[in-house]
Amino acid sequence: MGASISYSPTGSSSGFRADRLADLLCLIAFLVSNGCKLALLDSRELWLDETYSAFIANLPFHELLRYTTGDVHPPLFYMLLWAWVRVVGDAQIQLRLFGVLLSVGSTVAMFFLAKRILVGARYGAFAAALFALSPMLFVYSLEVRMYMLSILVFICLLIVHWIVTVEQSGSKWLMVFYSFLAALLFYVHYIGIFLICGLLTHGMITSRFQRRRIGRVCVFSLMTLLLVSPGIPVLLHQRAGKNQLEIAKALSRRNPRALSFVAVQQAATTPIGLKTLPKSVAAMAGFYPAPSSLPLLICALPLVIAFAGVAFLLVAEGDEVCRLFAVVLFAVGAGIVAGHLYATRYMLPVVPLLVLALARAVQYWASKPRWRVPSLILGALVLALYAAGLFRQAFAHHGHPWQNLVSAVQQNYRPGDEIIFDVLYTQVPFDYFACQAHFHPREDGFPLSVYKWWSQQDFKGWGGPVILRSDVDRFVSNQSASRAKTVWLVLYETDYYDPRLALLAKLRQVGHVDEITLPSESDPAAAQDQPLRLIRVSAQ
Repeated sequence: MGASISYSPTGSSSGFRADRLADLLCLIAFLVSNGCKLALLDSRELWLDETYSAFIANLPFHELLRYTTGDVHPPLFYMLLWAWVRVVGDAQIQLRLFGVLLSVGSTVAMFFLAKRILVGARYGAFAAALFALSPMLFVYSLEVRMYMLSILVFICLLIVHWIVTVEQSGSKWLMVFYSFLAALLFYVHYIGIFLICGLLTHGMITSRFQRRRIGRVCVFSLMTLLLVSPGIPVLLHQRAGKNQLEIAKALSRRNPRALSFVAVQQAATTPIGLKTLPKSVAAMAGFYPAPSSLPLLICALPLVIAFAGVAFLLVAEGDEVCRLFAVVLFAVGAGIVAGHLYATRYMLPVVPLLVLALARAVQYWASKPRWRVPSLILGALVLALYAAGLFRQAFAHHGHPWQNLVSAVQQNYRPGDEIIFDVLYTQVPFDYFACQAHFHPREDGFPLSVYKWWSQQDFKGWGGPVILRSDVDRFVSNQSASRAKTVWLVLYETDYYDPRLALLAKLRQVGHVDEITLPSESDPAAAQDQPLRLIRVSAQ
């Protein structure tokens, strides 16, 4: 079942002190990580998807179910957030606190998982410390999304999976609990489908094709399928709605009357993009606190060596921890490629197994007298990299584009003015921050309000109608008839957008168009990434 490891006698004073030191290290990492999260609850504003979470959580419960049926995610997280909002409120701090509490629970569960899987107090604590300091998890634990809930459920599922599959527990109640957690993972995030497939594959490999053990895997699969069956029609409905929007978008490109996004040619900048790609990926992962290529390579070296140790244990020793990590990683990777889900957040559930594999590699080489000191130094370097990455994320400046936009409009808004959004879903974040500022202006969307679009369509999530040239003429004509003193146009997209350009051209014919300078960010880098523009159209 993997390579054997020699440990210091548990009764020896040196072994006891090492275990207590490891526990103290884990406790410090836990306190530092969660202390930073609590201190930074209001340091960054909610981004687009997070404001959608807040919008869903503020709906009546029957409306919540209707809207999540049209979303691309399962409803469980929204249900829990709905209850949370009614207890503590929907301000930015309260919303982010929900994710932080989930991350606290995940770290505690990870501590027990690592102690059980690694069969050693000090290396279990080391894995839990890596988990607590993970820069990637630090970022997403502050998001009002379902990612930390999926990680918490997955860690609990991993504990039961290890007991049932590797320790070969025959408890029937444990099998029922196993199926319940797997179904729960499905209802939190659909990436759980690939995680469950990875665990089932690992169970089949570990069973070594013994009839009795394979039978238990089949029973678990059937129970899980029974529990997730009520959610399958919802998944199919969501998939059909998304496909319908994609088909409509594809057909619009062949419709001469339609306006759509224009592809921007960036051939000249492609080599630069390829050159900075490794640093961009590293920054997204949060592992490397490196500002340039040389420090990046220096920081990457300990991780490369650690992953080489993981690969050695997997191939040469058949280590069970590394095998579990590799199988689940392959299943999730295959799902990401098949679903075109190329975003860091979809890899988040793999982080618990990642840190377990790294700790297992350090544990293995530390059991060899010749490699003990180098392996412990390697473990300390990896831990230091995680800590440095966490602090870099904690002290990174974050802009406040939506709050700046709302402030700019609120200062200049007069009764009779109207605010228009060139992309429908941008009305949701604007309304969230406007409501928090007790600002309730007259609004509309282009070519209609996002709330009207959702109420008229079977699909109740993101997206919007295909905009025709006639829609622009009709919209401008209606605006002229409404006799609004001033129209405030909120522009969101950063690339060329045909409907916006056509709308601005028409508005210039009926009024004076000028751009309002938004409040500047204290950090120039944040100002350059400003995704919002505010256009004022005054009646002639």
